[in-house]
Amino acid sequence: MLGYGVKRILIFLWLLFIPTQLGLHFWPEWSHVMGLRVDYLSPTLYFLDILWIIMVVLGGHIGPPLHWIKKRGWIVIAFVLINIFVAQNHWVAIIKWLRIFQWLITFNLILNNKKIFKEMLFKVLPFWIIGESLLAVAQVINGGSLNGIFYWLGERRFSYASIGMAQISYFGEGMIRAYGTFSHPNSMAGFLLVSLILWIKTLPLPPPLTGWGLKFNRIFYWFVVWCGMLGIVLSGSRTVWIISVVLFLYQIYKFWNKGGYGNPPVHKILGSVLILIGMLFLTLSLISNNYRISDFVGGWDSDGLAKRGSLMISSFKIIKDNPLFGVGANNFLVTLPEYQKNSGVFWLQPVHNIFILIFTEFGLVGFIILIVMLGRYRKLPLHKNMSWVVLGIILVTGMVDHYWLTLPQNWWLLCIVFSII
Repeated sequence: MLGYGVKRILIFLWLLFIPTQLGLHFWPEWSHVMGLRVDYLSPTLYFLDILWIIMVVLGGHIGPPLHWIKKRGWIVIAFVLINIFVAQNHWVAIIKWLRIFQWLITFNLILNNKKIFKEMLFKVLPFWIIGESLLAVAQVINGGSLNGIFYWLGERRFSYASIGMAQISYFGEGMIRAYGTFSHPNSMAGFLLVSLILWIKTLPLPPPLTGWGLKFNRIFYWFVVWCGMLGIVLSGSRTVWIISVVLFLYQIYKFWNKGGYGNPPVHKILGSVLILIGMLFLTLSLISNNYRISDFVGGWDSDGLAKRGSLMISSFKIIKDNPLFGVGANNFLVTLPEYQKNSGVFWLQPVHNIFILIFTEFGLVGFIILIVMLGRYRKLPLHKNMSWVVLGIILVTGMVDHYWLTLPQNWWLLCIVFSII
């Protein structure tokens, strides 16, 4: 066991690189579906995994296993074996279960070292928010990826003309949606919004400007906030946009009804609204001067709803045929083609709902085990406003997308949120 200072450094480094996705992909035959390479099925060694191993082996006290698993481990082991056995692709299921156990070990590690993890988390939040948001601005202005050092942080190579890239139109000006170091703009948007809420709700706004030190702290605080909002705008994620606007309006409502902030003059509320509008137009001014109101925020995938609907229908058919134990961990995509044969739509993506995805892959038994474990092991302090907001964001975005379970950055942020809030 290394010293306390080294432990802090290891935890800081692991947290710092969570938004990155530098990894070595392996492509065995079983990671293909219908002859196509599928990233979700590829066993991958991430740079973050190497940091994780070092952190766990040298720097952390994992502590005893979760109480419920310790006393009823045979139930979990039996379910895991059955779930792997029923899977059409056993190797994919095994790899996914290894990832789940890694998640549980990390969850337990954070619970037993919460003070250090929480301290280090709020040191890295500005790096996450500022780094991803400024990279997002650069990608949109450049019309594609920047490559170079950013490739080694996990940035995809893409341009506006790349096949399958997410695009959008701001006031008639077509452009790419910002990816940052993520696999998709929606994933980045969800990550940024949760990170931004953690920053705003946990760290108090520094005192008014009375000294150079306080001036810098207050300016930096708002710089992080505005960077996060900028990244969210450029992501083009409609769901996160709507949630952000709702949260902003709720904040104004709290101002108006005191809510612990006093009863500010109307000009302060109007000032907040004008700042938001100014931020929006400042963002757009970085991109285009050719504004056409009729084309505002167009350019999303016109077939998106049809594709998502097809995935939903296929998932219900899968659940009907595999109600108890599911089709096996991470086997949704393996099974999907046979359920899309006559649908008229072929889209090799996980169903865009994390709860339905869990049900299809782990069945009713797995869903019940998950609920029991969450209920017994993490008594979330739901009296805290931040807990409700963060969990609400994950719940709403998880109802319309899958990245909290399928993409590494969001997967790890989910672990951190559940273990810290």
